[in-house]
Amino acid sequence: MIVSVNEALRRVGEPFPFEWEGQLEPQNFAGKTVVFAGNAKLAGTYVYDGKTFRVDAEASVSYETVCARCGEPMIQTLTFPFSERFVRPMFKTEDDEFYTYEGEKLDLSTAFFDNFFLEMPMTTVCSESCRGLCPVCGMNLNRGQCSCSENQIDARLSALESLLNDHKEV
Repeated sequence: MIVSVNEALRRVGEPFPFEWEGQLEPQNFAGKTVVFAGNAKLAGTYVYDGKTFRVDAEASVSYETVCARCGEPMIQTLTFPFSERFVRPMFKTEDDEFYTYEGEKLDLSTAFFDNFFLEMPMTTVCSESCRGLCPVCGMNLNRGQCSCSENQIDARLSALESLLNDHKEV
Protein backbone atom coordinates (compact mmCIF):
# COMPACT_ATOMS: atom_id res chain seq x y z
CA MET A 1 0.00 0.00 0.00
CA ILE A 2 2.54 2.52 -1.18
CA VAL A 3 1.44 6.05 -2.14
CA SER A 4 3.84 8.37 -3.96
CA VAL A 5 3.74 11.86 -2.41
CA ASN A 6 6.51 13.66 -4.33
CA GLU A 7 4.15 16.26 -5.82
CA ALA A 8 2.57 17.03 -2.42
CA LEU A 9 6.00 17.80 -0.92
CA ARG A 10 6.22 20.75 -3.33
CA ARG A 11 2.60 21.90 -2.92
CA VAL A 12 2.04 22.40 0.82
CA GLY A 13 -1.58 22.39 1.95
CA GLU A 14 -3.04 20.98 -1.26
CA PRO A 15 -5.04 17.74 -0.97
CA PHE A 16 -4.19 14.91 -3.35
CA PRO A 17 -6.55 11.98 -4.02
CA PHE A 18 -5.30 8.40 -4.11
CA GLU A 19 -6.65 4.90 -4.65
CA TRP A 20 -5.09 1.53 -3.96
CA GLU A 21 -6.42 -1.95 -4.67
CA GLY A 22 -4.69 -5.26 -4.18
CA GLN A 23 -4.54 -8.65 -2.54
CA LEU A 24 -3.43 -8.86 1.09
CA GLU A 25 -1.30 -11.56 2.64
CA PRO A 26 -2.71 -13.45 5.67
CA GLN A 27 -2.08 -11.65 8.97
CA ASN A 28 -1.68 -13.02 12.49
CA PHE A 29 -3.91 -11.35 15.06
CA ALA A 30 -4.90 -12.42 18.58
CA GLY A 31 -3.53 -15.91 18.09
CA LYS A 32 -5.40 -16.49 14.82
CA THR A 33 -4.53 -16.12 11.17
CA VAL A 34 -6.80 -13.74 9.24
CA VAL A 35 -7.11 -14.77 5.59
CA PHE A 36 -8.36 -12.13 3.18
CA ALA A 37 -10.77 -12.85 0.32
CA GLY A 38 -10.55 -10.85 -2.87
CA ASN A 39 -8.90 -7.47 -3.21
CA ALA A 40 -8.77 -4.83 -0.51
CA LYS A 41 -9.59 -1.27 -1.56
CA LEU A 42 -8.36 1.98 -0.11
CA ALA A 43 -9.31 5.46 -1.33
CA GLY A 44 -8.88 8.88 0.13
CA THR A 45 -6.74 12.00 0.21
CA TYR A 46 -3.43 13.09 1.68
CA VAL A 47 -2.22 16.60 2.51
CA TYR A 48 1.27 17.77 3.42
CA ASP A 49 1.38 20.60 5.98
CA GLY A 50 5.12 21.23 5.75
CA LYS A 51 5.99 18.74 8.48
CA THR A 52 3.46 15.89 8.43
CA PHE A 53 1.12 14.15 6.03
CA ARG A 54 -2.49 13.70 7.02
CA VAL A 55 -4.18 10.74 5.33
CA ASP A 56 -7.97 10.44 5.34
CA ALA A 57 -9.26 7.31 3.69
CA GLU A 58 -11.98 4.71 3.50
CA ALA A 59 -11.01 1.07 3.29
CA SER A 60 -12.98 -2.00 2.28
CA VAL A 61 -11.78 -5.56 2.76
CA SER A 62 -13.31 -9.04 2.87
CA TYR A 63 -11.96 -11.80 5.06
CA GLU A 64 -12.70 -15.41 5.95
CA THR A 65 -14.31 -16.11 9.31
CA VAL A 66 -16.83 -18.47 10.91
CA CYS A 67 -20.33 -17.79 12.18
CA ALA A 68 -20.37 -17.51 15.97
CA ARG A 69 -23.76 -19.27 16.14
CA CYS A 70 -23.54 -22.18 13.71
CA GLY A 71 -19.79 -22.48 13.08
CA GLU A 72 -20.14 -22.37 9.28
CA PRO A 73 -17.38 -20.66 7.27
CA MET A 74 -18.31 -17.32 5.76
CA ILE A 75 -16.88 -14.22 4.12
CA GLN A 76 -17.27 -10.97 6.05
CA THR A 77 -16.83 -7.58 4.36
CA LEU A 78 -15.71 -4.67 6.48
CA THR A 79 -15.71 -1.05 5.34
CA PHE A 80 -14.17 1.52 7.65
CA PRO A 81 -12.81 5.06 7.59
CA PHE A 82 -9.45 5.99 9.01
CA SER A 83 -7.44 9.12 9.50
CA GLU A 84 -3.73 9.04 10.34
CA ARG A 85 -0.68 11.29 10.36
CA PHE A 86 2.76 10.46 8.99
CA VAL A 87 5.98 12.23 9.99
CA ARG A 88 9.66 11.82 9.15
CA PRO A 89 11.50 9.74 11.79
CA MET A 90 13.66 12.72 12.87
CA PHE A 91 10.52 14.66 13.95
CA LYS A 92 8.84 11.78 15.80
CA THR A 93 8.88 11.77 19.58
CA GLU A 94 8.00 8.92 21.90
CA ASP A 95 4.64 10.45 22.73
CA ASP A 96 3.59 10.95 19.10
CA GLU A 97 0.87 8.77 17.73
CA PHE A 98 2.16 9.23 14.19
CA TYR A 99 3.40 6.75 11.63
CA THR A 100 6.72 7.46 9.96
CA TYR A 101 7.65 7.82 6.30
CA GLU A 102 10.90 8.23 4.44
CA GLY A 103 11.63 9.62 1.02
CA GLU A 104 8.71 10.44 -1.23
CA LYS A 105 6.44 7.52 -0.40
CA LEU A 106 3.93 6.68 2.32
CA ASP A 107 3.53 3.03 3.23
CA LEU A 108 -0.06 2.80 4.47
CA SER A 109 0.12 -0.92 5.35
CA THR A 110 0.71 -0.59 9.10
CA ALA A 111 -1.93 2.14 9.46
CA PHE A 112 -4.38 0.05 7.42
CA PHE A 113 -3.90 -3.11 9.50
CA ASP A 114 -3.96 -1.22 12.80
CA ASN A 115 -7.31 0.32 11.86
CA PHE A 116 -8.66 -2.93 10.40
CA PHE A 117 -7.95 -4.89 13.59
CA LEU A 118 -9.53 -2.13 15.69
CA GLU A 119 -12.68 -2.21 13.53
CA MET A 120 -12.91 -6.00 13.09
CA PRO A 121 -15.85 -7.34 15.12
CA MET A 122 -15.07 -9.90 17.82
CA THR A 123 -17.81 -12.19 16.51
CA THR A 124 -19.82 -12.44 13.31
CA VAL A 125 -23.02 -14.24 12.34
CA CYS A 126 -23.92 -15.55 8.91
CA SER A 127 -27.40 -13.98 9.17
CA GLU A 128 -29.59 -12.44 11.83
CA SER A 129 -31.93 -15.43 11.47
CA CYS A 130 -29.16 -18.00 12.11
CA ARG A 131 -30.53 -20.60 14.55
CA GLY A 132 -27.11 -21.85 15.65
CA LEU A 133 -26.30 -25.30 17.00
CA CYS A 134 -28.39 -27.59 19.20
CA PRO A 135 -26.84 -27.38 22.68
CA VAL A 136 -27.44 -31.11 23.20
CA CYS A 137 -26.39 -32.87 19.99
CA GLY A 138 -24.58 -30.07 18.12
CA MET A 139 -26.70 -30.27 14.96
CA ASN A 140 -26.75 -27.13 12.81
CA LEU A 141 -30.37 -26.01 13.27
CA ASN A 142 -30.25 -24.06 9.99
CA ARG A 143 -30.15 -27.41 8.16
CA GLY A 144 -33.06 -29.03 9.99
CA GLN A 145 -34.56 -29.82 13.36
CA CYS A 146 -32.97 -32.42 15.63
CA SER A 147 -34.90 -34.84 17.84
CA CYS A 148 -33.55 -33.47 21.13
CA SER A 149 -36.07 -32.36 23.72
CA GLU A 150 -36.24 -28.61 24.14
CA ASN A 151 -36.96 -29.05 27.84
CA GLN A 152 -34.01 -31.31 28.51
CA ILE A 153 -32.28 -30.26 31.74
CA ASP A 154 -28.58 -30.66 32.38
CA ALA A 155 -28.10 -33.53 34.85
CA ARG A 156 -25.84 -31.35 36.97
CA LEU A 157 -28.79 -29.03 37.60
CA SER A 158 -31.43 -31.72 38.23
CA ALA A 159 -31.61 -30.90 41.95
CA LEU A 160 -32.83 -27.43 41.02
CA GLU A 161 -35.61 -28.87 38.84
CA SER A 162 -37.76 -29.49 41.90
CA LEU A 163 -37.77 -25.75 42.57
CA LEU A 164 -39.24 -25.14 39.12
CA ASN A 165 -41.96 -27.80 39.52
CA ASP A 166 -43.09 -26.93 43.02
CA HIS A 167 -45.41 -23.99 42.97
CA LYS A 168 -44.42 -23.06 46.47
CA GLU A 169 -42.93 -19.70 47.19
CA VAL A 170 -39.29 -19.91 48.21
